Amino acid sequence: MARVYVIQTGRTVWDEQARIESTPGAPLAESGQKDVQDASRELAGLAITTIYASGGQAEQETAALLAGALGVKVRTRKDLRELDYGLWQGLTHEEIRRRQPKLFRQWTEAPGSLRPPGGETLQEAAKRLKAAVKDIRKRHRNGDALIVLRPVARGLVQCLRNGGAVESIWQHADSGCHAEPLDAEPEALNGS
Repeated sequence: MARVYVIQTGRTVWDEQARIESTPGAPLAESGQKDVQDASRELAGLAITTIYASGGQAEQETAALLAGALGVKVRTRKDLRELDYGLWQGLTHEEIRRRQPKLFRQWTEAPGSLRPPGGETLQEAAKRLKAAVKDIRKRHRNGDALIVLRPVARGLVQCLRNGGAVESIWQHADSGCHAEPLDAEPEALNGS
């Protein structure tokens, strides 16, 4: 049976500046490129035949580097994109904390209860990602697949996999550029 793995993108220029990054993204930093190269060596022993990524810059760069090293193809799926942060896109955590202290505190303490101004909720993003993973599992029966995600998107998939609420997002987000299988609790990601 085919396995599905998730991996976080390498660090970006904006990650290094602690800037909020969503749909369009930012390029990989030099350290992020190195992380992806290291990850490609770890993935070499797996039977990965396809890499899935959103159209974001970091996702596409990470997927291209991994695909080149593994000799596989990349498929772009818009539904794998990072959380839409709306008006917070490009701001640093400190800028948000200073400009909107109550919202920032709510975001760090109870993230599931907040919609970033002009963006999407964690629940909306989790629903989108759950449907995408379910579809990839359904379509991908021969050979293993790898899904490249940004930190919060990956954290949401891990929350779903572990059956946890989106409130536990900060325990799972930004776990580095390492692949993890999603088959430990498939019913959590395959249910309706």
